[in-house]
Amino acid sequence: MLFESIDNLPISFCIIEREHIVDCNFNAVNLFGYEKKEDLIGLRPFDLSPYRQDDGIESVKKGQSFIKKAKLDKHINFTWRHSKRNGDTFLAYINMISYQNCLFVLFTNLDEMKLLEDSMKQKDEMYKLLFEQNKNVIYLIDVKTRRITEANDAAISFYGYDLKTLKTKSIDDIAVNQENLTKNIDLVLTNKRNYFFSKHRLASGEIRDVEINCFSIQLNNREYLINMVNDTSEKMKQTMIINTFLTKSPYPIAILDNAQRVININDKFTQLFQYTKEEVLGKNLNDLVTTTEYREELDRNIDKVFTENFIRVKTIRKRRDNSLINVEIVAFPITYNDKIIGAYVHYIDITEKIRVQNQLEVFKKVLENNNEGIVITDTDGHIEWVNQAFTKITGYTLNEIMGNTPRILKSNLQNKNFYEKMWHHLINDNHWHGEIWNKNKNGEIYPEWLNIYAIKSNQTTTNYVGIFKDLSESKLIDQKMRILAQKDVLTGLYNRIYFIENLNDIIQKEQSEVSAVLFIDLDHFKEINDSLGHHAGDQFLIELSRRLQQYFDDQTLIARYGGDEFVILLKGCKNKQQITRLAKKLLKIISKPFIYEGNYLHTSASLGIALYPKDGQTSDELIQNADIAMYVAKNSLEKKIMYYSIKMRKAIDERFEIANLLRSAIEKKAYTLLYEPIYHIHTNEIISAEMKLKWHNKHLKSYARQKYIQVAIQTGQINQIFDFMFDDICSKLTEVKHLNIPISINISIEQLEQTQFLTLIKEKIKKYDFNPANIEFEFTDNNLRESSNRVNKNINDLLKMGFNFTLDNFGQDNASIAQLKHYQIKKIKLTKNIIKDIDDDSINYELVKLYRLISKEMKILLIAKGISQIEQLDLIKDINLDGGQGHYFTKPLTFNQLLQLINKKRL
Repeated sequence: MLFESIDNLPISFCIIEREHIVDCNFNAVNLFGYEKKEDLIGLRPFDLSPYRQDDGIESVKKGQSFIKKAKLDKHINFTWRHSKRNGDTFLAYINMISYQNCLFVLFTNLDEMKLLEDSMKQKDEMYKLLFEQNKNVIYLIDVKTRRITEANDAAISFYGYDLKTLKTKSIDDIAVNQENLTKNIDLVLTNKRNYFFSKHRLASGEIRDVEINCFSIQLNNREYLINMVNDTSEKMKQTMIINTFLTKSPYPIAILDNAQRVININDKFTQLFQYTKEEVLGKNLNDLVTTTEYREELDRNIDKVFTENFIRVKTIRKRRDNSLINVEIVAFPITYNDKIIGAYVHYIDITEKIRVQNQLEVFKKVLENNNEGIVITDTDGHIEWVNQAFTKITGYTLNEIMGNTPRILKSNLQNKNFYEKMWHHLINDNHWHGEIWNKNKNGEIYPEWLNIYAIKSNQTTTNYVGIFKDLSESKLIDQKMRILAQKDVLTGLYNRIYFIENLNDIIQKEQSEVSAVLFIDLDHFKEINDSLGHHAGDQFLIELSRRLQQYFDDQTLIARYGGDEFVILLKGCKNKQQITRLAKKLLKIISKPFIYEGNYLHTSASLGIALYPKDGQTSDELIQNADIAMYVAKNSLEKKIMYYSIKMRKAIDERFEIANLLRSAIEKKAYTLLYEPIYHIHTNEIISAEMKLKWHNKHLKSYARQKYIQVAIQTGQINQIFDFMFDDICSKLTEVKHLNIPISINISIEQLEQTQFLTLIKEKIKKYDFNPANIEFEFTDNNLRESSNRVNKNINDLLKMGFNFTLDNFGQDNASIAQLKHYQIKKIKLTKNIIKDIDDDSINYELVKLYRLISKEMKILLIAKGISQIEQLDLIKDINLDGGQGHYFTKPLTFNQLLQLINKKRL
């Protein structure tokens, strides 16, 4: 104990010597969440801090700099983020005093100070909360003078006066009815009543309906009234709306109470059933509108309303003169506090409609065998009947199409304006005729001559009849089909065939001009189809095509080349700068969001450009070379616009050759699976092994490993390679249970982007009996930087299954140190380039020393790859790395050779 009085200090306090706590008081023990002093003594202040401070600097480095400064300046103060024993953090204000080689540290918890300040503010804000900031209108009235003496902001806002003006007003200036006002004040003062309805006048002269809660109080021997006012104007409006709904409804309405007695009807009810309001109020509806035959049915329907919430039925009811009418009834309950207190009953007179329907039935029988297609719809266009000729032409039977509208036959060859004009004539002239192109059930487009007639009863349209004749065999269809052959059915743009044919014609006519072919491919378009469905993808393509047509004039040739690919021909180009500016504008147009059913759809694009005549003399050459340039742009991280060059052609040819070599090698199993051991630097013990693939195809072996791996990723062949490698090690680990070292296998970020990758892993676990902890997946440094949400999820799922991860080629670019803990990396493998040129005076040597410090602090094994010389081994031993691999130790081995070597090492 350095000071006997340290425990009596009312603040948190500790003493530090040589960066360690040598004493503290109980306030400090409590502050950091410990139980006794001994828990703190011996710790460093950095042990009571998170790994990094709020500014991102490591706590150890920053703290050591403060300690050094305190020893120089004798007294410093600063803010510091500390950690409690339970992991919670708090911000503290630190006073640090240097005295006789010791540091005396005082802690003030700023978070607790903030809570105290907030608590004090709450008391000051209570008045504002209860009066000034209350959303209800509140004001104080002097009973003697009847003047307003105080008002809150809500009152000022409601009445429209500023506070000074409002305090010059009396309650008589505001209330519309002074006689009722005086009576109400007397009732409040005698404690007989405190709640009133009234009308108040605002500063604008507007009259508002209000409800008032009023109470009397004594202040300084004077009597005051507190008025709390609620604007009920909106409620009154709603009541008026409900009353208007009843009185102005075009349909007869009866309102019943919970005893099924009539409590109100509207004028339409009187007109239909011939009863006055006085004759029906309080009566049972059964006794008024039902014959004996339908009385039991009405009882059932009313019971349903009071139990099942809603009914809609067609039936027969009687009027006061006992005449019968056909009606459609819609009824639903009125609920209050979750109890049914009554019901609304709506009547629709359908007597005339049924008469017309009966006539239509006769009409249908006459038209059934007509050679022309006939369709009958209701006034909303819903199909009610079709004849056999309709079915023969369209392919739809009555059961398949009933209830749909004729839009189901729409071909999209006519625009919106066409249909607007058609309906305009139909509504005004009751008839329309003309040529229209429709689509049958098989998706085939055909022309027809269509006549539409409105069927009326008492000047009211009840149905529409369409009569059409198929024109497919006429000359007109040839003309239309030629037009159709030029267009893409979905987008309305030109199609691939038309673009190629016209590109050839344009090239022949304009040989002296420079032209450019732009090949556009949408990025990640498949994700729209996968997540929202193909209809969403189709709508996006339609919208994108519309944007392209709006941007270019009619002279520019634009085509949908296929799927999500588009081609554009630019004629008479001045220079590359002009083409590049236009290409950038195109990418901006494409990237603009598109809203589909509340979802914002985003996509980008890759664009390749081929110039005529430099890059091709024919349409095939130009399109193919623009496609190659687009492919290069698609695989570029930065440039999304690429001009074709001969180097691109060579790269494509090389990629094609490698892909064929890989395919042949995989099919013929022209490979051997080998294992390269990883040794402990000091004990020479084998601590793990990396699975490697050796090809037997001499042409494939002539390419660098990274090149054929990249091609495998691009072509999807990486999945086949991983499958047979992973299957092989799983089967071996199932057979050899005693193998206690992990085997690592390389994977790419593209594999983890695939949903089926995790499914494959799960299938292997189910098929084989092995411990997932015996397998490690190797990433490269750039893999981590490019990871997406799906990759992160798959990695976390694999960690949960028990697999581990190794970071390969660490130090190749900018090391992703921040990701090491996130992915629970077990090992780091340094890139071969660092070890290749290492010596004790090189920067590589210093880098490895730095990586050693980082890995040791994070408890991650650091492995040196590519060790081929004793000098390299000696240097990494000096730096104290954990392991090494390379030809210095041994060449890659077969699995059996690996087992023999492990057993030999054990002996």
